Amino acid sequence: MIEPKLFKNLYNLEHKPVKTYNFDLKNFKDFLKEFSSPQKDIGKIIHVAGTNGKGSVVGIISSILKESSFKVGTYTSPHIKSINERIKINGRDISDRDFEKYEKMVYDKIKIRKKDYRTFFEAITTLAFLYFREKKVDYSVIEVGLGGRLDSTNVVENSISVITKIDFDHMHLLGNTLEEISYEKGGIIKENGIVFTFKQEKKVLNVLKSIAKKRKSKIFVIDCSKYKKRKGGFIYKNVFYKFKYPYSYQIENAILSIEVSNFLGLKQMDIKKGIENFNIEGRLEIVSKNPFVIVDGSHNPAAVERSLKELKNLYPTKKINTISIFMSDKDYSKSIDILKKYASKVFLTQINFFRCAKVKDYENIEGVKVFKRPKEAFKKAIERNSIILFIGSFYLIEKAKKIVKNYGK
Repeated sequence: MIEPKLFKNLYNLEHKPVKTYNFDLKNFKDFLKEFSSPQKDIGKIIHVAGTNGKGSVVGIISSILKESSFKVGTYTSPHIKSINERIKINGRDISDRDFEKYEKMVYDKIKIRKKDYRTFFEAITTLAFLYFREKKVDYSVIEVGLGGRLDSTNVVENSISVITKIDFDHMHLLGNTLEEISYEKGGIIKENGIVFTFKQEKKVLNVLKSIAKKRKSKIFVIDCSKYKKRKGGFIYKNVFYKFKYPYSYQIENAILSIEVSNFLGLKQMDIKKGIENFNIEGRLEIVSKNPFVIVDGSHNPAAVERSLKELKNLYPTKKINTISIFMSDKDYSKSIDILKKYASKVFLTQINFFRCAKVKDYENIEGVKVFKRPKEAFKKAIERNSIILFIGSFYLIEKAKKIVKNYGK
């Protein structure tokens, strides 16, 4: 893996004493014009927003399109091991060589700007657009970074918008009510477009339907609860799909992706193959059987509770001991309350990352144990007939895997 200059250089730009940046997509579009607006030439676009499930839906749709013999660009965030993971074509990460080439192009344009700057996420988004354009992809499947309406990815002129489950997250930026958050997420709906979403809370759907109506877009609300679990997969509309993930929320993500694929007119055999071959890291991923360790990137209260419920349903006789870090800008107190509700023991820790909440931030929280390092927490969490669940942030996953790999050595 390369060490991108963008991490260091753009972090410094974004933390200048005098702020010159505002969330204005017009400025970002003007910046993209310096590269001849690559976002306009990256194939057909499927744009995915939502609070939880975005990455999975992007991954499943990309897998199906690949099996349908299309050249598919996929853009997601965050990454787990390498920044290259964010930008893929047909499931393969962008190479270090290509990343370095486009990184230099983007950074050279940014560093000469005197009056304003571009954010790290905008830079990576630009890099992805340039890469997809050069490689002449047929489809670009793009995950929103945060929100939707003002997200850097929302410069695309997409034909299909997909909105997953909406819940509370990033309230300091998106609003304190579900209606406000839904308005921001629904900002990816374009004029005369097509929208797919889950059947979910009425107040959420009312906002999304209102936006779609105003923009003369057709909205499809999919009831993803109408399926039957079977060993090795699920049945939906009398069709059996092999699927390696037994979790209800992941099956629902697959069903939403199936409906998008049906709309695109893809063949049933390719859809089934794409569902079967879908892989994703850090979503209730089993990394060891002895000790039994699962890693999960859930980082907001709704996702944390969803994951704990799934584990309780699948392993009702096992205790769950959780090890967590949280980002300091998250509502981690509510997530910790949920952990205490489901877990036998709750261990909190920290990693060396500027956004991570520190051990001192947990001093007044009752019913938890706090450790300076995840490795220390892991040793204490190992118990007979228990699941050790690393949860709270995608930034914990790679660290957790290394700890488990080196256990006993």
